[in-house]
Amino acid sequence: MGPKPSTAPMHAPEPEPEPEVPASSAEPAPAEPAPAEPAPVIASEPMVTPEPDAAGDAPRSPRREATRQRVLDAAREVFAEMGVIGGTVEDICERAGFTRGAFYSNFSDKVDVVDALVEREHARLLEHLDVSFPEVDREVVAAEDLATALTGIVQRILQSIPIDRQLSLIQTELEIFAIRRPDQAGRFIAINNRFRERISVLIEGAMQRYGRELLVDPSIITDSIVAIAERSVRRALLAGGGADPDAMASAVLPGLLLAFSRPVEA
Repeated sequence: MGPKPSTAPMHAPEPEPEPEVPASSAEPAPAEPAPAEPAPVIASEPMVTPEPDAAGDAPRSPRREATRQRVLDAAREVFAEMGVIGGTVEDICERAGFTRGAFYSNFSDKVDVVDALVEREHARLLEHLDVSFPEVDREVVAAEDLATALTGIVQRILQSIPIDRQLSLIQTELEIFAIRRPDQAGRFIAINNRFRERISVLIEGAMQRYGRELLVDPSIITDSIVAIAERSVRRALLAGGGADPDAMASAVLPGLLLAFSRPVEA
């Protein structure tokens, strides 16, 4: 008989060690990003052009312009009653029925309102003057004598400037503010000069059509006429009782034009 087979348990062969992997390679590969969800579909809306800021020169929307004019109307009343120095942004907002936000979306500050108001008031005066130009021509041509012609010129100038208590007050307040604030004087003078230059053209043209020429610079005559006309209005406002605001100007200005003009030499 051959040898008896061994009954000792058989051991499985040990696994061979796995090769070492460098640390840099042992890190797990980054997971691939999940596919992005599709963006929700939003109904397209029309683009709205943003309103220009207070200092912008771009055209304003009708709504923005209406708001701006309402603020200016309120400022006109406030400044006429309280003065430019006394009236505040809060007073203007309260009078206009707007919040401060509505104010500052249209104007940077109170001085910005003053600038816009000066511009608007003079633009309105220029509109009245432009209407008077053809009327002056007709009256000069139809005048039977020099006195009638000069009176017609003066009356047309006075009638072309709408006069009431608030207008007189606001013009005075705006000019006083410019005097008190030298940084504002240059702008006020530049705008005011456009108005006075238009009056100079009207006067000089009317005098030439009647065969007369001025003896001094037309701007000097214009300043004199405006000063007398404004004083005439203030005297009437002080007097009250429905006093004629043109009484003093009508009595003085025709003689002024006669004294500072002469017939054009042939």
